Amino acid sequence: MVKLCPIKLKKKKISDTCKKIDNPSRFKKGQPKIEGSGTPSQQIEVTDITNNITTSYDSIRSAARTLNIHFKIISKYIIRNQQKPYKGQYTFKKL
Repeated sequence: MVKLCPIKLKKKKISDTCKKIDNPSRFKKGQPKIEGSGTPSQQIEVTDITNNITTSYDSIRSAARTLNIHFKIISKYIIRNQQKPYKGQYTFKKL
């Protein structure tokens, strides 16, 4: 356990004023990622109703990046089961 303490202490116990860090190794940079961590990608189909073009994407984030919108917009559209096109142009469908 690592303790980070101020330089000067006045009439207090060291244990009361110091912050304790349980696992200092969690702050190290460059640790390898564990495979399988996180959530799997959700395939999504985006339909542009003005041009009648349908495009499939491997993930919600890649679709959002291409359309230049935030990924949470697409996520909430799907979760809320919305039928009205986003901004009157795009509809999203989970595959």
